[in-house]
Amino acid sequence: MNTSTTVNSHQKSKRYFKYMIFILMFVEILDTYTTNNLNVVVSDISAEFFPFLAEDAAIAFYQLFLAIATLGMFFVIVNQYLTDKFGRKLLLVITIFGMGFFSLLISLSTNIYLFTIFLFFMYFFFNSDIWVIFINEESPPKKRAFYTNFVLIGGIVGALLIPFFHSIIMDWRGMTYFAIALGIPLSMVVLFSFKETSKYQEYKTSNRSLNQHNNSFRANLKSIFISKRKSQYIAILIISLIVGLNNLFILVGEDFLTGSALSKDDVDLIVWIMGLASIVGYLITGIVADKYGRKPLLYLYSILFPTSLFIVVFGINLPEGALIVVAIGAGLANLCYWGFRILISIVSLEIVPTEARGTGTGVKSLVAASGVTIGLLISFFITFSSGLALSFVILSSLFLINIPLIYKYLKETKGINLSDIY
Repeated sequence: MNTSTTVNSHQKSKRYFKYMIFILMFVEILDTYTTNNLNVVVSDISAEFFPFLAEDAAIAFYQLFLAIATLGMFFVIVNQYLTDKFGRKLLLVITIFGMGFFSLLISLSTNIYLFTIFLFFMYFFFNSDIWVIFINEESPPKKRAFYTNFVLIGGIVGALLIPFFHSIIMDWRGMTYFAIALGIPLSMVVLFSFKETSKYQEYKTSNRSLNQHNNSFRANLKSIFISKRKSQYIAILIISLIVGLNNLFILVGEDFLTGSALSKDDVDLIVWIMGLASIVGYLITGIVADKYGRKPLLYLYSILFPTSLFIVVFGINLPEGALIVVAIGAGLANLCYWGFRILISIVSLEIVPTEARGTGTGVKSLVAASGVTIGLLISFFITFSSGLALSFVILSSLFLINIPLIYKYLKETKGINLSDIY
């Protein structure tokens, strides 16, 4: 191959990478939007489906049905295992289409049972996070965290659109319309314009993978647990469980704020601040994680997340200045939660070999999903008797357990080449 051909090929590769980043931002906008759009209308949904119950009882029972819907996350492992068998691109297309299609079905729900069934499938699709595998396998090793968080920053548009639509749309069903309009066309764009990831193509064409690995779920799982990084992976699973338990604040935090002395405008403002805090958090995470490592930020977020929720719970009842205090606490909580969650996902991908990367991510997602469901069930009983505030305090305190796990078991993975993981 001559020099000009090599240069042209390199330029095309750079153009495609920029295009891929651009499109993945829209994927993350859709992902972020479908993950959170119904969380700001919890009080409206619970009031419609449980009109005969008092407010605390209605939100408690909503959490119970929500816990059932979150069981959809348990099946994310199927999607992510199939990325090892059939490639990243196909499953990315399926999950994007699924987010749009089931947003449509949710908007047509006429009772809590249909709503729960359709939300079950929505949890299956928007928690798959195939795009994270995609970007991590295509990014340069020294900028992996940066590009992952760069896509997330673009995706914050989805979070910022939520309070915008919430302020102009009165019916909670209207909150699904944006996802419907974006999801299905976007899946077609990815289907016809994306390539399979280079790392997956490399794995598929290598003699090692063709001759020694059969791509079964059991074989993939075994390759993780016989590797020298198995202790790190087990620690990540425990940490993921704790992260899942604390998804409670993301899911029902709006109802907690709405049930206080804060006005609807105050709540919308706090949601905006939480979205902006996420942008700041992703910038910090992307730059610091690549420059100084993953572990320092994991320590910091483990301390700040429970602290921030204590601030929210304490500030909500202040006679003066409640809005400022709660906005600071909620913004910091959002920054820490999503920063920590994406860092754990990156570290997980960085310690698992290519042939089992989807499976490893799937098992981690399954454990995190268990945490979400268990957290909602625990909170159901606590909320019914003592209110949401106590649930937030108890579950967020578990984040402190992450500190000794990170110190003892997690190794720094900054700059590691994914092709070198065996």
